Parts: sequence; structure tokens; C-alpha cells
Amino acid sequence: MSGKDKIKVEIMIGPATVRVEAPPDQIEEAVRNAVTALRSALPELGAEASLSGPAMAKPEKARRKPAPTCSELIRGLIEEGWFDQPRTLSEVVQELAKRGYHYDSTAVAHSLLDLVRERALVREGIPRRYVYRRPPPAAWEGG
Repeated sequence: MSGKDKIKVEIMIGPATVRVEAPPDQIEEAVRNAVTALRSALPELGAEASLSGPAMAKPEKARRKPAPTCSELIRGLIEEGWFDQPRTLSEVVQELAKRGYHYDSTAVAHSLLDLVRERALVREGIPRRYVYRRPPPAAWEGG
């Protein structure tokens, strides 16, 4: 059987890490044997090494919550009242960077334009010198 036909699993139980490689039809038995061997070699692991617990076949990469999109971050600024004063594109880029989100100015500009089209923001001025602000309350209600 070639390496392609085998499943590789990494199991972490306490301080111990075991890598198991077996064909698909034998992987469950191989994992059980590895956990049993760990239990007998390291009795202090005890109940922590149960097959039903979180130690069973932990994924190699922890799943992260997806990062917020540029538009979502700008919506947050709108809700905070940051756009109560007119803001330039560069001010928006700097504010996002200050908060740890580094977006290219073209990405921010596209998000701002989308929010203008959705009427979440108002754009004023001349091209390349636009300022963005929250629309007046009457614009929100009247639609």
C-alpha cells in the first residue's frame, strides 16, 4: 500500500504527542492502540487520555474565527460615530491601521464606495478629495 493510501493523525494528550499512520480501514484501531500505549506509559494522564475527549485526533491547525472584512470594520466605525465628522480615505486607512487592520487604500476605497451605494455613508467633494460622513438622520428613515 502506498503512502497515498494511508491516513496520518497527530494525537496530543497532555505533554505527549503521537503520530499514527494507517490505512483508512485500520486507523481507528491504530489510534486506540496509541492511546492505550500512552495510558500505560504515562499513568498520570489517566482519564485525560480517553477516546471520547478532546484529545482524539486534534486537527493540526486550530480553526480561527474569520477576520472581519474591510466593509464590516468600516460599518463598526459608522456605528461608533467615527463618521459623525467628515473623514478622508487616508484617515479611514490610518484609523483601521491604528486598530490593527492593514488594508490597501484601494480596498478601503472600494468598501467606502459600496457603503455609499448602500446609503450607509455620504460622499462629498471632488474626485481624489472625497470626504465620507454619516448621512443625516432624515436620510436613514426616508430611504
